[in-house]
Amino acid sequence: MSGVKLLVDTNVIIRHLSGDEKSETALEGAALYISSITYAELLAGQLNKQEEEILVDYLNSVHIIHTNDFVCQTAGLLRRSHKIKLPDALIAATSIFLGLPLVTFDSDFDSINNLQIIKLVV
Repeated sequence: MSGVKLLVDTNVIIRHLSGDEKSETALEGAALYISSITYAELLAGQLNKQEEEILVDYLNSVHIIHTNDFVCQTAGLLRRSHKIKLPDALIAATSIFLGLPLVTFDSDFDSINNLQIIKLVV
């Protein structure tokens, strides 16, 4: 483990679990963190039994960060000021709370100045 810590967006985990090389390279050797929103989004997908088992194993290997007052307040401000979806605002606020870069394929976060982003390109 390299000591690198990353907050990972839902879309990156989905692609990582599908064998995407860009995701694998970006996440390799890092301690992975996800927001509780990502956790819920992943569990909400249509999964067969084997996919669900793989997902549960994956989720057991990451740090799940639950919301708190700071995350909720920051998400509210981000939602109002940047007009982003509430789940994205909560994920961005979690990244800010932890002081960790957010790894994502999503361009919805680009307008948030105080957010560290590692943007992966499809």
